[in-house]
This record gives sequence, C-alpha cells and structure tokens, in this order.
Amino acid sequence: MLTENKFSKYLIYAVGEIILVVIGILIALQINNWNEERKENAIIETYLNSMLVDLNNDVNQFDGIIKNLDKQIKNNSLIFVSKEYQKKSLDSIVLIITSYFTDYKIVDQTFQKIKNSGLSNQLGSKELNDAINDYYTVDLYRFNLFIDYDEERSSEEDKFWFLTEEYEINPPHGRGEKLTLPFAENEETRKQAFIKKIESNLGRNNLRNNITRKSLGITITKGLKSKAKILTDLISEELNEK
Repeated sequence: MLTENKFSKYLIYAVGEIILVVIGILIALQINNWNEERKENAIIETYLNSMLVDLNNDVNQFDGIIKNLDKQIKNNSLIFVSKEYQKKSLDSIVLIITSYFTDYKIVDQTFQKIKNSGLSNQLGSKELNDAINDYYTVDLYRFNLFIDYDEERSSEEDKFWFLTEEYEINPPHGRGEKLTLPFAENEETRKQAFIKKIESNLGRNNLRNNITRKSLGITITKGLKSKAKILTDLISEELNEK
C-alpha cells in the first residue's frame, strides 16, 4: 500500500508537470500569435496610411484633370456658338482649338505591395477590401484606358491642325521658349487659311469629337474621384478602429 501510495503521488506529480508544460507551450504559442498579429496589423496600418497619401494625391490630380477638360470643352465650343473667335489673334485661335491630354496615371505601388505581401484580403472589413480591389483593378483600368485613348486621339488631331500644307503655323507651346522662325506669308493670310480649315466639315467634326471625348473624360474622372473619396473615408474609419 505504501508503494502504491508513492506511485500515485508520483503519477499525480508527473501529470501535473505535463499539464504545466502543455500550458506553457500554449501560452508561448498564444504570445507568438499575438506578436505575429501585432506585426501584421502594423504592416497593414503602414500600407493603409500610404494608400491614403496616394488617394489624396489622386483626388487633387482629378480636380486638375476635370478643370482642364472642362476648359477645353468651353474653348472648342466657342467655334460653334459665334464668329467672335475670328477677331482674335492667330495664336489665340490656336489655343481655342487645341486638344491637350493628361499623362497622369493612377499610382498603384502601395496596392501592388499589398498584393505581393498576401494581405490584399486582410485590410479590414469586406466593404473596405472590395472597395480597394475594385478601385485598383476595374476603375484603374478604365481610367488609364481613357488616358491612353485621349492621348492617341489628341495626337492625331494635332497632325490634322498643325501638319498641313494649307498654311504655316506655330503649334501650341508649353513653358519652353516660343518659336520665332519667320513665315512665308503674313499672319492675316495664315489666319484666314486656318479659320477656313476650322470651319470646314472635317474641322468642325474634329472639334465635335474632341468635345465628346473630353466630356466622357469628365464623367469618368468625376466618378473615380467620388470612389477615391469614399475609399479614403473607409480607410480612415479602419485606421481609427485600430
């Protein structure tokens, strides 16, 4: 009986030791999981803050794009509403009909980093994850597709207006120094030839197409700006909860 009593005590002690070891292992695993979760949350928070910067930059750029597109529509429309533009200088008329395009593309570097990290579906609520994925896939593709299309068509229209045998003309210039090369004909002669091309069916159709395209660009950009602001709010809410 004494031997059995000692064995029982030993068995209880051994079982207790095993339980303590198991508890210790479980606690260590839990602590490790907490640490990993904390590190992952810190990474996600960094990504979300970086994405906020990208989105705010997008919104600012969208405002400039909308303003520029609207200005072009108003300028081009002057040709259709009156003949007052004919009183302007040739250089001023050139600015009225010129089609400018933007080369801004949505920056998705932060989104690509998130995808590569395997965290693209762990950024917060399902609503937030879906909004981020939609913005940087479907919406980004649609916007960049328009930018490429507008650049291509604007370049073609530039050839129509400025690469011609009908007259000599200074193409629109940026911030660089304006060309001062001499012309074979005087400004009034060149101006009348330019006006004639503007008022031709082909010239007016070019302007109509540009107005239609820029109007589409405004619609796309406004819609994207709205989505960017909604996404900004969702990210801010998520960061406030962390």
